[in-house]
Formats: sequence, C-alpha cells, structure tokens
Amino acid sequence: MQRKCVLRLFCALLVLSLSACEYEDDFPAGVGEGNIEAIVLNEGRIGTNMGAISVLYRNGMVSPDVFRVVNNRPLGDVAQSITMINGKYFVTLNNSKKIEIVNPQTFKSEGTILYTQAGLPRQIVPVSDTTAIVSDLLSNNVSGTDLPSQLVRIRTVPPYGTPLEYIVIRKWVEYMEVADHKLFGMTAKGLYVFDLDNINQEGSRMIEDVYNEETTKTCKILKDKNGRLWALMNERDKGKLTAVLLKCIDPETEKVLATYRLPFVGKDEAEEGDVVGTVGYNRMDMDATKSLIYFSVRTCKPGRPNNSQQSIYTLNTDDGTFRLHRHVPGVDMMYGCGVSPQGEVYICDCLDYSAQRGYIRHYKESGNIESYRVGVYPSQVYFPESVEIQ
Repeated sequence: MQRKCVLRLFCALLVLSLSACEYEDDFPAGVGEGNIEAIVLNEGRIGTNMGAISVLYRNGMVSPDVFRVVNNRPLGDVAQSITMINGKYFVTLNNSKKIEIVNPQTFKSEGTILYTQAGLPRQIVPVSDTTAIVSDLLSNNVSGTDLPSQLVRIRTVPPYGTPLEYIVIRKWVEYMEVADHKLFGMTAKGLYVFDLDNINQEGSRMIEDVYNEETTKTCKILKDKNGRLWALMNERDKGKLTAVLLKCIDPETEKVLATYRLPFVGKDEAEEGDVVGTVGYNRMDMDATKSLIYFSVRTCKPGRPNNSQQSIYTLNTDDGTFRLHRHVPGVDMMYGCGVSPQGEVYICDCLDYSAQRGYIRHYKESGNIESYRVGVYPSQVYFPESVEIQ
C-alpha cells in the first residue's frame, strides 16, 4: 500500500513538472513589450492553481502562462478578470481569494491583496484615483435565499495591503460600470445604482427595467461614446425565449432611454442565417469608436433548419440597427470575446469546457482565421494599445 501511494505521488509530481516545462518551453524569451498583440486571461480548472495570463505576440508566438515563468509561482486559482488601473494589471483570483497586481511590461508581481474575511472576487472598477470596487460571488451559491452579498473596496496605489472595506448588499453583483459619478452594478433582478461617495445598501437604488437572468449574467455593462450605458438581456414570452434585447440607460436620470429588439425565428420556420436563439454564455464587447456593440446569438445552419451555429451580430448605438457581423461555426462555447482597436473579433474557445488548454480564434478582416493555443479556459481578451477613437 505504501509503495502504491509513493507511486501515485511521483506520477502527480511528474504531471505537474511536465505542465510547467510545456509552458516554459513555449515562452518566447527576448520578445519585447512593443510586440504584444493581446493579453488573454485564462480561468484554469478549479482547484488546480492554473489561472494564467497568456501573451499573444505580433510575430505569432505565444506565452501561455507568462506570470508563472516570470515569478516562478502560479498566478492562482480561478482567474476571473484582468483590469488596467493606474498603469498596472489588477487580476482577481476567485478561489484564491486574492487580487494580484502585475507589471504590464515585465509581468512581475508588484503586490497581492489578500482577503481577510470570506469573499470570492470577480470584477473590478476604479471609483477614484486611489481606490476601486470589487464585485463578489459571496452568497451566489445559496439558491432560493436572500442572504447578503458584498462589494469590496481596495487601494489601487501602493501600499496595497488588505481590502479597505467590505460593503454588505442584498443582491449579488458581478459586472459594473462608472458613469455620472455613480456606480452601476448588474444583478438578476435589476441594475443597482450607488453614488460614488455613498456606496452602501442604504443609499442604493434599483433600475428594475434592466434585469439580468442566468443566460445573460456574463454580459458586461458597456458605456458608449456619449456616456450612455448598455445592457443585454433576453426577452421571454410564457417562459419561452423570443428575442435579444439591448437596453440603453441614461446614467443621469437612471431611466431606460430605448430598447432595441432582435427577434428569434422558430426553428421550424427558420431559413439559413435567421436568428433562432441565445447561447449558453452571452458575450459582448464594444469597438474602439464606442458606437458598435458586438454580441453572440445562434443562427440557423445552412441546409440544416433544426441545427444552429454561433454567430456575431452588431448593434449601431447611433441608429439602433442590427447587422450580422460573421458566423463562427465550430465554436460551440464562446467563453469570452474582445474587439481589437482595428475592429477585429477575438473569441475565447474553451473547447466545450473540457479541462484542456483552449484557443483564441482571431477573425481577421480579410476573412482568414488565426488560432493561438493559450491556457485552460480562456475567458477574457485585453488589448494593451486600445484607445478611444474620437
């Protein structure tokens, strides 16, 4: 029995060492800062400490786990988001209950914020020059209850230390945005609103016209060039999904200004390219001009009316028109997406959530597709050179 235990331990260590060597061998030593095309955040399989930052270089090379290579330790368990604040990457590690601060040129760790009480950090948004608010998954796993959740306030300048404040709220918030000196946070029952100088449950309001259910909870809140907020949700009729809705919110009045509806066609009546439904994980992003919203739907496959494929649509925020951007056959689970400054779509393909290293699919304007193998469960793409085009 003892010999078998030793053998199992040896095999486990061998697998871990081979994984580390694979990442190190892939690291393109000597490639400089100016050659970075995109940054990819990979969740990693829960319980394996395989959250990772991948770097895509313009010469086609990929570093799938650059933080591990540079710092000689793993990033952490279940990487949820990467946000540039005050010239540093702030990376939330959900299962590790920490936030890692990373230098964007060297990828060295410049600090770690460790939670001092229960919490599962998700998304971050800066609310001042020196502080940010972190959304939290604290009580989301307790279904059928109204247990309190929380937001967490952190410092975004040294010394980073531990969280400054744990703010109790009633409903779980994930994606957030700041506009008109207010913090907006998406929940399943509406859109939370907090004044930045009074972020607490007592001072909160709820815009109930902007609701968010299970299939759209992974959508970001987007802010357009005019400072208006946009949220995606699904329309239901008698329990059946009937359309995608994109709602435009005025942050000053806290009212819905307009609702744009993309209806679904029944599969029995659908023709090639018709929108027939939603996807398991809705994703959305905005182009550099802040006037085109990209989002995912399912459309009818050519010659197969009862089968569907994933497709990308756009909404023009100036005139409210929808347009098919492109079909993405072969990618069944789009676990994340990003739109580059050049207006090209990058999709995170996690290979049906099968615990293996996934791919970034880069859909070029020419029609060509480039694929890059990254970490396990890629979920977010960030473009270091993203700038607003006026």
